[in-house]
Amino acid sequence: MTVSSGLAFAPLRVTPTYNATKAAIHMLSESLRLQLEGSTVRVVELEPPAVRTALMPGHETNEFAMPLDDFVSEVIGLIDAQPGATEIQVESVKFLRYGEARGDYTQVVATLNRLDPHAH
Repeated sequence: MTVSSGLAFAPLRVTPTYNATKAAIHMLSESLRLQLEGSTVRVVELEPPAVRTALMPGHETNEFAMPLDDFVSEVIGLIDAQPGATEIQVESVKFLRYGEARGDYTQVVATLNRLDPHAH
């Protein structure tokens, strides 16, 4: 299992290197999945949203971040319910993950950066 981020798909202004490395992990996961097709190895990518952890100062109390216990419960439920999934996405990360596909990428990036307490 690799761990990328919702920020692999919509950038946060204050974390350019983090955004870029998580986007690289997404592409690495995609590429490894293709390379290992037909083998016994499965590549599953976990794509977290903002989660209330100590990763960034103030993140533990960020009202827009998902509570850690809720995140873990939803992830475990998804893994159990979708054993063949290639990407594990809790519901709240889909706003970031699919902005481009929905056609509202510009609004997603603007909203993300307007709401993030570290962006000001």
